[in-house]
Amino acid sequence: MKYRVLGVVGCGNMAYALVKGLTQSRFDFETIVGFDVNPARLNLFRQEFSVKPVSSNQEVAEQGDIIVLAVKPGQIRQVLEEVKDKLTSDKLLVSIAAGISTSLIEEVAGSHVPVIRVMPNTPCLVGRGISAIAAGTGASVEHEEVVARMFAAVGEVCRVPESYMDAVTALSGSGPAYVYLVAEAMSDAGVEVGLPRDLARLMALKTIAGAVAMMEVTGKHPAVLREDVTSPGGTTIAGLRELEENGLRKAFFRAVRRAFERSMELGRR
Repeated sequence: MKYRVLGVVGCGNMAYALVKGLTQSRFDFETIVGFDVNPARLNLFRQEFSVKPVSSNQEVAEQGDIIVLAVKPGQIRQVLEEVKDKLTSDKLLVSIAAGISTSLIEEVAGSHVPVIRVMPNTPCLVGRGISAIAAGTGASVEHEEVVARMFAAVGEVCRVPESYMDAVTALSGSGPAYVYLVAEAMSDAGVEVGLPRDLARLMALKTIAGAVAMMEVTGKHPAVLREDVTSPGGTTIAGLRELEENGLRKAFFRAVRRAFERSMELGRR
């Protein structure tokens, strides 16, 4: 299954990350075409990645063999209405819009068009993302393979049933923001107990990065590693008690649950 032309509808951050990764990995597209309502974003893609600008979403759909829908969830239906007459069964639609099911896309675009739904996250911008992919009813294993190879250019890929996608969105799609908030809070707490801001920020970021590396390298469960740091009567257990008493775990449960519900709400629009 050979795809020569990648079409990109929407030139936001996730599309930027994907095109950057594909360009650096020398993925075998002969041409990348793109359109965005913001001329400055389209020009950025042209300058940095030699993306061929076109004048409409319809042109992207007409020229592209794989069309990546990288627009906001609320724009998906409008975009599909614009391009559906250009979509044939030999093309492949790839949607990265949160909450939008493959069945909705197939309903608007036509069931003859194979669809793959992807939920990446922003660490794709630095090649450390995690992307979940789920196939629509008309997509084959070969379609999944090519999309998995595309997103492997910006991080790791896992294949999931589509019924998992709202939960994936809530955990890994929104998750970087949760981690950034933790890093900000840790840094501010360091300032409060007397550290200079630059040092507190460095300590917080390197501590988080090191802890993540420990989990990846050792393969140990986070609870086991937490216990390894926690000496009886020591500083760590005193800090952990405050986190538990102030509802840290409960807050994460509620945050992921609310993001999950919001993803489902977006799909019902």
